[in-house]
Amino acid sequence: MLSKSRCPHTGVVNFFTQADPLLSVGSVAAMGVAGPYVWRCYVGDESGLAPDMPLAEAHLRRAFADSAEQRREGARRRPEPARQSRAAAYWQKLNDVNCCRP
Repeated sequence: MLSKSRCPHTGVVNFFTQADPLLSVGSVAAMGVAGPYVWRCYVGDESGLAPDMPLAEAHLRRAFADSAEQRREGARRRPEPARQSRAAAYWQKLNDVNCCRP
């Protein structure tokens, strides 16, 4: 769940999580007096333009949810075992052949 706070001086709306209510995870700001609005998600790579504030906020919330889902999926995946390089595999093969010779 995201909370939001508008700066009275700049008009930028910053979005925060409950986990860290002092670190902004995204923002929405007007580019001019009547729009368009630029939104940025600081946790992912997404940003964009929207014609109005509610649509910009919806895009930001969706981008944050997508990046949170990707982080959860990444945490569930097991790391892949390290593969040997071609050179290491070659030397391993030579050592295996040479160790069995009389």
